[in-house]
Amino acid sequence: MFKKVLVGTAALAVAASGLVAITAGVSGASKPTITAGPGSSLSCNITAKGKLSPGLKNDWVQADHSTDPDPAVVAIPNTTFGSNGPVIVSIKGSGTCTGTVTDGVNTASVTAIKFSLTNDPAHLGNNSEATCSSLVTGMPPSTAEYDTNITYTAIGAKVTPTTVTDQTIPPASFDTSGGTITGSFAGGTSSASGVPDSTTISAVLQAAPTSTDPVPAYPQCQPSLKLKTGKNGPEASLKAPKGLKKLSLVSGSTLSISR
Repeated sequence: MFKKVLVGTAALAVAASGLVAITAGVSGASKPTITAGPGSSLSCNITAKGKLSPGLKNDWVQADHSTDPDPAVVAIPNTTFGSNGPVIVSIKGSGTCTGTVTDGVNTASVTAIKFSLTNDPAHLGNNSEATCSSLVTGMPPSTAEYDTNITYTAIGAKVTPTTVTDQTIPPASFDTSGGTITGSFAGGTSSASGVPDSTTISAVLQAAPTSTDPVPAYPQCQPSLKLKTGKNGPEASLKAPKGLKKLSLVSGSTLSISR
């Protein structure tokens, strides 16, 4: 009886070692690397944080305050606060995706992306003054182009990264379009639609200060008024805007890419 138990134990050990070897072989199998080609398409919900350098600042335009009830405010001369461009944009973000990539042999579902965007070195943008107003109106028109790098998380496969060069951002938007794609999705199309956070929107749309509302609630873009009564009557001076240096793209922002 004891001999039978030993034999059975030995057999079980041999079987277990074989199972371990098989399992090790499966877990150690390399994932295919897919360079997304024709038939690949992704739709992603994204969020991101960005930096602007120099920060955007609006100027004080005397003519816009000619009807202010405080004569000291009316008398403040034109004052420039914005720095000359180009404005360097640096954005990093991530997102969750639906869709698949294929190279014609292997196919995989992509679940997530990470991306970064910055000015194209050969097309940094023009040297005009960096103001929040120009961001809204698109005047003067921007000459900047942007490059985006995208990496992927896929199920059961690795995916070659994507680079999109020479994209543009249309006036009064946080969107990207156009450009040339290399790597995965080479020869395809890509676009992104950005939804800015409420602070960015409020700062950009903040009205210039007045004597009855001298300190903007969002002082990133607009200067503040400093008012006092001196020996010779009312006095007014300006405090420079803080500058719009950061922004966030929040829920509702999307990125699509296909080939």
